[in-house]
Amino acid sequence: MYIKLNSHVPNLIFYKSNINRENFLVFGCSTIAIAMKGLYAYEYTYPLLCMKNNDAFLYKNLTAYDQILFVRAFQTALEHFGKENCWCLKKINNAGFKGFTTSKKTKLMYKGHDARPLILNMTGRNYSEENPIIVKRCECNSQYCLNPSHYYWGTRKDVAYENAKVNNKSIDVDLISKLRTESNSGVSSRKLSKHYRLPYHSVRRICSGETYENAEEKEEQYNEEKIWSNLSDICVNLMRAHPNEAKNFRGVVTETQHYECPWHIQGNTKHKGNFGIMGECLDCMQEIKKARCTVDVREFEMKWYWQVKRFWEQVDIKGEDDCWEWQGATRKNGTESTAYFPSPFHSGKTQSAPRIAFWLSRGYTGKYRIFSQPECKAFCCNPKHLMIKGLREIPQCKAIKDIKLHHENILQYHRERNKQS
Repeated sequence: MYIKLNSHVPNLIFYKSNINRENFLVFGCSTIAIAMKGLYAYEYTYPLLCMKNNDAFLYKNLTAYDQILFVRAFQTALEHFGKENCWCLKKINNAGFKGFTTSKKTKLMYKGHDARPLILNMTGRNYSEENPIIVKRCECNSQYCLNPSHYYWGTRKDVAYENAKVNNKSIDVDLISKLRTESNSGVSSRKLSKHYRLPYHSVRRICSGETYENAEEKEEQYNEEKIWSNLSDICVNLMRAHPNEAKNFRGVVTETQHYECPWHIQGNTKHKGNFGIMGECLDCMQEIKKARCTVDVREFEMKWYWQVKRFWEQVDIKGEDDCWEWQGATRKNGTESTAYFPSPFHSGKTQSAPRIAFWLSRGYTGKYRIFSQPECKAFCCNPKHLMIKGLREIPQCKAIKDIKLHHENILQYHRERNKQS
């Protein structure tokens, strides 16, 4: 027997027990129509107000397994597309995107439900009465995009703002500020229109505040670095909360607090247990953003020393701007390079030579793909020529600080460093 509650209850806090799970879940909503069968809620119409991170999945009766599938989709998309590109799933046939469908004309679906509230919640951004509408940024060119940085909660004014940016691609925040400053100083909209070669009506509406209202504030609120940081934290917490489900997927990050990055020094808290959604060392990522680049075997603990030394001995190191060709093993008729270097986030014990070269010169990036420049020779291992796919915020290495492949008394060197630590 179904008991249907058609009345809209403001700020409802609804407790329910799911027979298939052990824990109780707390849900909140602004206006919601609930249909119940016993204690099991199966329908709702609006996103939740008071839910915690990771609970967004549960308001649509998605299991822990479904949550891990969602996390796996983010990992797959980051690996294949990178952060800056659209993650359009329209014609993607990949097991990593299991559960996603593009049957609706206007939005991406997950397990039969709108995926966008879940995408936003995975970055710590939840529904509120002040911002009740999901807005797609003008940079996104697909209705079926999974990229969390391409959505945000907003209002109808935000929708108009994004549409205006699409229609006037040459207009940015700096130009809007210039137009309003000059307009306030007495310059007419017609003169500004001729000077900046923009439609008169567009300039007039910008100067009067009819369009691009609070454009500067909107851009300041959009913190892309915080979005990706929240996504990484929430995904890792989800996988730690459901280790049994996460074990079903090869290479998924679960318990990382005891893992050590190759750059970890004994007695130091850095480079240990601090990994992101792709298994990247977050301490290393900070160093990479500062353009760290060094080929120095002394940077690593004794347990890594011989392995690091052995790798660089198989690289033909030349001038700083020349290609450093890989002279070690290859596979698939010489189309892929391979080198021994175990990683906790990879099933195999071998990696491509450019990937290991990046790890040992700039930092440990986990499952992110490493590419050399198009003009490079095959399997180039020069750190200056290597880059991470899809990470625009990572600067290219401009200079190699040190090239040190030997140490006269390596044992004594490590003994002294251990004493200091």
